[in-house]
Amino acid sequence: MDAIKIRGARQHNLKNVDVDIPRGKLVVITGPSGSGKSSLAFHTLYAEGQRRYVESLSAYARQFLEKLEKPDVDSVEGLSPAIAIDQKAGGGNPRSTIATATEIYDYLRVLYAAVGVPYDPDTGERLEKMSSADIVERLQQRPERTKLVMLAPVPFEEVNDVERLLGDIQRQGFVRVRVNGEILEVDEALGQWPEVVEAVEIVVDRLVIREGMESRLADSVETSLRICGQEARCLVMEPSAETWSEISFATSYRNAMTGFELGTLTPQDFSFNSHKGACEQCHGLGTDLYCDSTLIVPDATKSIASGALQLWGGTKKKKGWMQRQVEAVVAHFDVDTSLPFKDLPEVFTQALFYGMGEEKITLMWEREGEEMPWHKEFEGLCITIQRLYSETSSDGVKKSMGRYMANQRCSACMGNRLKPQILAVKLDGAEENVGIQEFCKFSVEDGLAWLDTMILPAAKLEVAGGLVEEVRERLGFLHEVGLGYLSLDRTSGSLSGGESQRIRLATQIGAGLAGVVYVLDEPSIGLHQEDNARLIGALKRLRDMGNTVVVVEHDEEMIREADWVIDIGPVAGALGGYILAEGTPIEVTQKSDSPTGQWLNQSPITLNPGRERTMGELVVRGAREHNLQNLDVSFPLGQIVCVTGPSGSGKSTLTNSILKRALARKFHAAKAVPGEHDVIEGYEAIDRMVVVDQSPLGKSPRSNPATYTGALDHVRQIFAKLPLSRQRGYKAGRFSFNVRGGRCERCLGDGKIKIDMHFLSDVYVHCDACNGQRYNRETLEVTYKGRSIADVLAMTAEEAHAFFQAIPKLEVILKSLCEVGLGYMKLGQAANTLSGGEAQRVKLATELAKRSAGNALYLLDEPTTGLHFQDVAVLMKVLKKLCDEGNSLIVVEHHLDVIREADWVIDLGPGGGKLGGMIVAEGPPTEIKKVKNSATGRWLS
Repeated sequence: MDAIKIRGARQHNLKNVDVDIPRGKLVVITGPSGSGKSSLAFHTLYAEGQRRYVESLSAYARQFLEKLEKPDVDSVEGLSPAIAIDQKAGGGNPRSTIATATEIYDYLRVLYAAVGVPYDPDTGERLEKMSSADIVERLQQRPERTKLVMLAPVPFEEVNDVERLLGDIQRQGFVRVRVNGEILEVDEALGQWPEVVEAVEIVVDRLVIREGMESRLADSVETSLRICGQEARCLVMEPSAETWSEISFATSYRNAMTGFELGTLTPQDFSFNSHKGACEQCHGLGTDLYCDSTLIVPDATKSIASGALQLWGGTKKKKGWMQRQVEAVVAHFDVDTSLPFKDLPEVFTQALFYGMGEEKITLMWEREGEEMPWHKEFEGLCITIQRLYSETSSDGVKKSMGRYMANQRCSACMGNRLKPQILAVKLDGAEENVGIQEFCKFSVEDGLAWLDTMILPAAKLEVAGGLVEEVRERLGFLHEVGLGYLSLDRTSGSLSGGESQRIRLATQIGAGLAGVVYVLDEPSIGLHQEDNARLIGALKRLRDMGNTVVVVEHDEEMIREADWVIDIGPVAGALGGYILAEGTPIEVTQKSDSPTGQWLNQSPITLNPGRERTMGELVVRGAREHNLQNLDVSFPLGQIVCVTGPSGSGKSTLTNSILKRALARKFHAAKAVPGEHDVIEGYEAIDRMVVVDQSPLGKSPRSNPATYTGALDHVRQIFAKLPLSRQRGYKAGRFSFNVRGGRCERCLGDGKIKIDMHFLSDVYVHCDACNGQRYNRETLEVTYKGRSIADVLAMTAEEAHAFFQAIPKLEVILKSLCEVGLGYMKLGQAANTLSGGEAQRVKLATELAKRSAGNALYLLDEPTTGLHFQDVAVLMKVLKKLCDEGNSLIVVEHHLDVIREADWVIDLGPGGGKLGGMIVAEGPPTEIKKVKNSATGRWLS
């Protein structure tokens, strides 16, 4: 077999494994979470491929590239250059969009600069740029014996000195001028010159259209253009007409009626990252800051007397200046401060937030021990906040005012990022003309459809044809990997990890490379089963181009469609890292010691008929953000509710953009603006909201499961109470590796020291002072049951749970980590090395460890990410335990095992993008499977 031969792989928990990965095949590596899949695929195969490629370059070139460590492996034979397409979410840069990330926008900029047609942004009038030959040709098409008078407009600033102007005209050999529409002889013009001059034009020539006059007409047009620069005018009277009509020809994009003029278009004009094209107000961001009144009054059900207004300044003993002004406004309008803020008169709330104009309020101020009235204007809380934020040079004031500021669509460009004159440049379509940002608002599917209707002038077909094909091809790749529902102007930071990964996959398909090893990390994340077929097709296309495609995956359909399967296990952590089975999918199912093989053979799980409702419901009314079709959606409380549907059907919009943001405002006074909806009812039955997503636990490697869950705080308290600690005066802070005193000062508590090798790879070595244990010798001398603080951080959660079983508070935290399937994880493992699924389960464990008071709402976004079927079963036990304690769970998920066991399913669809945004089915899983037009129902059945 032609294969990549890995021998003696010991990276992380791999047990000195030997494995052959067939070249030119679609290979799936699967197994339980933490069993060593990523260690084999990314940290061994990909890392070695990258390292060898980099080391083949010159020493000079290597100093500019990422430094790569050699993986712990004896040998890897038959390896090609490797490319990793992982789950890294899009960056937070608001300027990065799908169009820019895929280079589609670069091609669009060149296309619009080359063949775009400008329109006047004020009148919408189409502007045409003509050469002198175009003007001559246009005039020659007039009927024979048509009379023409060629005119050359005189710049208005030259009309001030009339005598000099007429003298110049006469010296150039012209005998007539047209002033305010009347033709005068130059000799007599001075005596007949009007008091108010609106327009002056030189009469260049008078002609009649007939055969043989082409040369004279061309000379006249050239002369007109030479005099006025970029415009030639002509009076025309056709044989059948009795009056003259006037026409204008421009050699630049200019509207003679309004004076609007546009220079030569370049690709830079269409870039919102360049000052040439970017909107002058938002500088190309598409958003600007404004004061959001709901951040001043986060809870409108409170009264002013009970603290509805969140004002700045002042103390408990002394009122602030702003509070005194507010009290004066309240007195001015004679408002009852005991009423809920939402019930107060609108005229008062408008004045409070946006001022009272010239009307004045009366404040009492103290002077020489005497209170005196002061009549002053009140500009309004929102206006004051915006003024202070924009004018201050103090970081403290800016931060304080920033608490009340939120982003909104730019009022100048309406979120389109570009200047009005650039937005008015369009390409012609059969039904509609489209500007560059209008095209980017299309979904991938709509963009492909519009390109089929685009009309290109025959003269520009050669220039633009290749550009159009490049754009069409890249859009086709995005559609092929299941992203047809995404709009091109979607910011990269708003994409899920799975969507970002599939965008990079589409880019790689477009690159057309062959002989490469592609390593992917769960590309099916975020995809409904209905969309899986297209993704698998894209991976097979990448394979058929002559590449080896290695996929770390748990999806059943992906495993069944693979050419080769490698099953790693049998469990996670130190007890994993063995190759349990390898071969074709059929061969793996025949191996009894392969958990994956047995799972593929199992019979379907029975569906949950749903539990009886014991609590109320949370209702979102009028949800219409993005593609949601003005929905009223009911979420039963006290149950596990699963929101599912095809990619792009509106799941994240409903749960994250609307529900999460709206409740975050009510419970946490968050700044994020909820998506468009009317109201949310029933939230009074909820005491708090907990978001359990896949965001990292922390950016620093110093953050770890022990610090995040609070376990390290309890451990430090235990060590501080030991006899030796009391004898030496050690407090709990002594056992922190983040502060001076107890940590090793040579490595500053990192445990490793980086050695700069200049043009070679940086080398990380264990700190010889602490031997990688983070703490100094004196701190490590303090032991509990023979174990130091460093030994505790090196324990797995399972080992620590058995070790600290006698400490109730700590035992609960460690038990919860084991319950969510993280018993294999070391307490001191750096947070930035955890996968998104592991980070999410650490958050779940932290919630499990808290003493539950019930009535909490948990929002989970695809918690099965990175989970094998065995781990999904463990996860469902955890979710059911949370629900049984009187909490409510809303889970966005595609995994059929989670959907089958949910109490209530809300299925959105029926498709993605404009074809989605509707409720296709809702009810327990047993009812969903009966709905014929439900994609989820079809897969359940």
